[in-house]
Amino acid sequence: MLTIAYLGPEHTNTHLAALKRFGRRGKYVHAPTVEDVFRLVERRNADYGVVPIENSLEGAVTHTLDRFIDFVDTPVKIHGEIEIPIQHYLIKSPSLEMANVKEVCSHPQALAQCAAWLSRRLPHAARLEMASTADAVISLRAGDNGLRRAAIGRKELAEQYRLPAIPITETRENKTRFLILGLGEPRKGKRNKTSILFALKDRPGALHDALVVFKRNRINLTKIESRPSKRKAWEYLFFIDLEGHASEPRVKRALTALQRSTSMLRVLGSYPLAR
Repeated sequence: MLTIAYLGPEHTNTHLAALKRFGRRGKYVHAPTVEDVFRLVERRNADYGVVPIENSLEGAVTHTLDRFIDFVDTPVKIHGEIEIPIQHYLIKSPSLEMANVKEVCSHPQALAQCAAWLSRRLPHAARLEMASTADAVISLRAGDNGLRRAAIGRKELAEQYRLPAIPITETRENKTRFLILGLGEPRKGKRNKTSILFALKDRPGALHDALVVFKRNRINLTKIESRPSKRKAWEYLFFIDLEGHASEPRVKRALTALQRSTSMLRVLGSYPLAR
């Protein structure tokens, strides 16, 4: 039986993504932070880990990107990706009227994704950040919090605690992409994606020279993200997702050429595209 670590607790979006990929037969271990998920995989206490990487409305999940930067020599590689649609609900006690909601709590990503709805429906309610959507719902049961506080989370959380849930409607498509982390080399799929991390040499035109190699080899880039290196002020590392597998000749040529413009280049994984 596979052991799957995920950014928990249960009934969060990451838990749902893990279940979608590995099913009910796995042994699931929830971890309180992205760092803990990486460590469980690195120490072989889990076969795979599942962490969020980006949301279609709010962009990159920086905790995951930064873990790759902070431990650039980690043996963990990206083995796959999962995309799931996100449907948030406002969860509250049965006796709490909408007009009396003074606080709305949830994970920062959930609060950000629902910001427009909250501004329309609960403009005077304070927004409180919590470690997870599950923790937010649990907080409703603490003391008199339920008399003034609502939470944002999945419908399953409301059902677990027998609380009413109001769907938060969004006109924009809301999806989150999650990474499957593991040790060893990922399996190759019919259609693949490669994720890389690199640092540029300190010279004019370095970023242009780094990116033009992909155009020359007719490789489509699906994502580019920059993050501070944390070593020197205004120095950045770049994350890129590209179509194709690292073993393909055109991708090999591009990565070989890329090394000339970079001071560090790491392939984070070549893995099948989300199904």
